[in-house]
Amino acid sequence: MEQSTQKILKKKLSFDEMIEHLDQKNVKFELITKDEAKNILQTSNYFYKITAYRKNFEKNKYDKYINLDFKLLQDLATIDMRLRYLVLQMCLDIEHAVKTQILTDITNDSSEDGYSIVTDYLAYDNSSIEDYMKALNKESHYNYGLYVKHHENPPIWVLFEVMTFGAFVKFVEYYYRRKNKPPAYKEIQQVLRYVKNIRNTAAHNSPILMDITKNGQIGPQKVIKPITIFTKGIPGLSPQARKKRLSNRKVHDLTALIYVHYTYINSDGIKTARYGDLRKLLERTKRLEDAYNNQDSLIAVYKYFKKLIDFVS
Repeated sequence: MEQSTQKILKKKLSFDEMIEHLDQKNVKFELITKDEAKNILQTSNYFYKITAYRKNFEKNKYDKYINLDFKLLQDLATIDMRLRYLVLQMCLDIEHAVKTQILTDITNDSSEDGYSIVTDYLAYDNSSIEDYMKALNKESHYNYGLYVKHHENPPIWVLFEVMTFGAFVKFVEYYYRRKNKPPAYKEIQQVLRYVKNIRNTAAHNSPILMDITKNGQIGPQKVIKPITIFTKGIPGLSPQARKKRLSNRKVHDLTALIYVHYTYINSDGIKTARYGDLRKLLERTKRLEDAYNNQDSLIAVYKYFKKLIDFVS
């Protein structure tokens, strides 16, 4: 059994072997030297992550890459890093805004005392308060005082402080049903799970732009109505381009993120700042514009997001 396992393990490559492996796959070193690429792998980015972006480039029938220079992999890795930071900022904006709205509604709701909703949610979730609070039960934890004071019977505003984003998404879906499906929460409870997907990818520092050009991951019938309606309003975006781009999971979820931020953030200052950052990021993607001339799929993704960002800002 052990021998069988060893046969499928990939050999650990030296840095010279990494460069040679890429060379054999027809990754070129014309915009950057092999020594420079090797230095990047040793000091700036590691092989597995930077080569993940190869999946956005076409291969020929011999399984060799077409028009792919190592410099483009480095460029996409840098753009992706900035995108992940921006995704997390936008998710923090959204989380704060939606929590504020729910707590406002609970405060104004005479049928809610702030405590029974926690008990009912835990029953719905088949969980206990310890599942949320036990990590705080250490004197070294920043929120240890919160645990000491509230761990036996926390109100909803305390539970919100210790929930993961994923748990909060589930709570929003629960709250929508608990309150007999109020229109104000209909779309957010549909879309927020997709924001969670892209948020988790960014939070785990995983590549967002890997496979960003791949189509057919989501069927047209599975794109939820709020996203369909939202993207139909984007000037200059053809139905064919819209359906094609939204069939990619990450494009779909990034669109969901932008839609939720555009729809539910009330602060014009925050919107101006975030959309300004998005425009700067789009401008950054053009730094090696000439080198991407033959990359039609990546150019199509850029054009989609350019139209989307122009629309919201």
